[in-house]
Amino acid sequence: VPKRKLELLPLEKEVRLGHAVQLTPKFSTMTQRFPRPDTDRSQKSDYERSHSARLKSEDGQPVPDTTANTSKLRNLTGSFPHQGIMRIQYLPDGDFLVTALRVQFGPNTRAHLEMWVLRKDLSRGLEPLGETVFEGIAVSRKRNLIAWTTIEPALQNKESWQLAFVRPTKRYVAEIAYAGGVPRLVNKSEIMATLPSECRFIEPQDFRANDSELVYSCLGMGPGGAIQISVMANKLGGDRNLTYYRKPGEYDEVEGIAPSGDWAAVECGKQDKPGLPELDLCRLELREEGKLSVLVRGRSPGSTSDISNPVVSPDGKWLVFQRSDSASSDIGEGYGIYRLPLDN
Repeated sequence: VPKRKLELLPLEKEVRLGHAVQLTPKFSTMTQRFPRPDTDRSQKSDYERSHSARLKSEDGQPVPDTTANTSKLRNLTGSFPHQGIMRIQYLPDGDFLVTALRVQFGPNTRAHLEMWVLRKDLSRGLEPLGETVFEGIAVSRKRNLIAWTTIEPALQNKESWQLAFVRPTKRYVAEIAYAGGVPRLVNKSEIMATLPSECRFIEPQDFRANDSELVYSCLGMGPGGAIQISVMANKLGGDRNLTYYRKPGEYDEVEGIAPSGDWAAVECGKQDKPGLPELDLCRLELREEGKLSVLVRGRSPGSTSDISNPVVSPDGKWLVFQRSDSASSDIGEGYGIYRLPLDN
């Protein structure tokens, strides 16, 4: 992957995509067939499979993971069959927490995803945790503590996955432990039994304050029935909710929290039309009515390029995000992962 020398830009200066180093090439999805479990029992995997959706680069080489310092690409999921990977996150012990399909039945499968563990040495396939999840999972930096949202009761397979945002949901915290070498969830408990009045749905994002606080994105309705995404937090000990940033007419979805816990990277934009707006990447001070400032401008005039999903490196020195193209019909298609230095 070609590298370019970067100027270290202060946050108050306008930063655009061109200031970042591209770590990976364009990605697209490809499908590889595997024997169906109901027709060929001689080939076994950790769970049912009929095909495997695998991430490929333009030259056909698998590239789901990259080491930032060397730009070496490593395929994490190519050695075993699976039905498709939605998300993958690091756990503090080095293993991976994976959101993946058990059975693929089309776009509505998104409302029927499950949680799995993938060992850091890739010695096994996906190991199920026995829980469904809708959208993102918060993972502690300190221990294998997670928080997630699930749809209860579950949607029917034929129902649109988007109904999950208006149907009843529950939220849980639990720890991932290994009993007899098998991962499982322990100390599971329900949290936020009643959502704040501003929120129809919440997506857990991250823990902070020594795991006593859960930061989340709140999906609600603004003036005139427009969708509004805001940044909130729950004090887990007393079930008290805080509003870090909410402004009518804006889309502000919290993503990666800095290791200091003082600020977070946020997808930010004007919610002036239905659906996902054009997004920039912003920095939000995590305090009530915190200051929001632009880190990276995402869209240039005449361009369809989008940026999203920012994360902050463990040392707080780098912001990493992905680029996509709003003109692409392939949802989830990636146009590269980018790294930008932060001037803290």
